Amino acid sequence: MAPIAPGGLFAAVTRHFQNPRAAEEARLSVSTEDGEAPVPLSPAEAREALYGPAAVPALVSSIWQEALGAARAETAPGGPWRLLVIWLALPQLTGTVRRISTRLGVDRSDVESEMALALLEGLRSGEHGPPPPVRTWLGAARSSAWRLARAGLREIPSTLAEDIADDDRTAPDGSAADPCEREDFALEVLRPERSGPHAPLRFRIASQQVRKEVLGKLTGHLEARPGSYRVAPCDRKRQIGTLTLRRRARQA
Repeated sequence: MAPIAPGGLFAAVTRHFQNPRAAEEARLSVSTEDGEAPVPLSPAEAREALYGPAAVPALVSSIWQEALGAARAETAPGGPWRLLVIWLALPQLTGTVRRISTRLGVDRSDVESEMALALLEGLRSGEHGPPPPVRTWLGAARSSAWRLARAGLREIPSTLAEDIADDDRTAPDGSAADPCEREDFALEVLRPERSGPHAPLRFRIASQQVRKEVLGKLTGHLEARPGSYRVAPCDRKRQIGTLTLRRRARQA
């Protein structure tokens, strides 16, 4: 298992299960093949049974089946089981995180967040059927992280559209260049009122979309002929959250 970098989502999940109370809430009851009573396992004991030197294949299969089944059945947003399956999967993911960040220069926290999101999406696929095969489930998370990293190589951070909007030379004649006087939209992201693992929220925009934004700012400030610029519809991607846009209040 490759070391976990501090400050990322994987480190936050690890710290979560170092809390005795959190560990107690995520105890598994694992059945054995010989028909004996189910064996209670703490998160640490389950992880040792999965990756320790004395790992038993039959017990490994039972642990994953029980953990994935509990995670798929969980409906409470603050429940322990989805975090548990992510924590149990970390030893099989940290090596890929290190390779991606080293080879492609991608922030490890971005890779870890993408993997965790893919793991959670994998739990929702075929919700009414049996849990997904562990190898397939983990492989999908690795593939999603590689795709994110390769897509990031084609993205270049840019503030060009904002710079044009704030430039006095591009303001219409007879209007103030004060940004507070324009009817811009402000983006407000509310932090959840609960403790627990969290990760940075970042916004990316493709270079093609940056060019569209620049054209939009130019046509708006230079009073170009109406209809000379239209925003293309956004491609539908998977939804990972909801953002609220509100119009910025004017100063008195």
